[in-house]
Amino acid sequence: MSGKSNINVLKNVKKTALDEEIAKYVAYHRYYQRLIAIRIISEGHSIAEAARIIRKSYQTVHRWAKTCESEGLEGLKPSFGGGRPSKLTYDQLIELDKIIEKTPNISMKDVHILVNEKFNVNYSLKQIGKIMKKLGYNYSKAYPKSSKSPKDAEKQLKKT
Repeated sequence: MSGKSNINVLKNVKKTALDEEIAKYVAYHRYYQRLIAIRIISEGHSIAEAARIIRKSYQTVHRWAKTCESEGLEGLKPSFGGGRPSKLTYDQLIELDKIIEKTPNISMKDVHILVNEKFNVNYSLKQIGKIMKKLGYNYSKAYPKSSKSPKDAEKQLKKT
């Protein structure tokens, strides 16, 4: 499975178009990953090398390359076979991502309120967590402090 492949990923795609698409794309991790794989292949690396770099199987990256060769960048976009459409549009997701990026230490509850007020869309906190994960953010679960713990608990537990 090593060696050069005969697949020409730049057959229907210009390198500049690929670079522009990578630069502007922030919302869907799967598509971005596919663009990166195609970019690696277009620079002369083998499919096996691209698969190793992005940590996907050879077969998966090979399928992406064949799709790109035949359909261009449009073929790389994930096509979901149904399900409920998102309440937030792609542009709203990008705008939300930029707001979150500019706001340090924003909590998931703050994002929930922001989405409700700014976009007039009501999601559950669980769904906000899924959206955050899709945008590439990771929030850990917050644990409340017990009212029974002493006020200087951190000081008492601190190693000296």
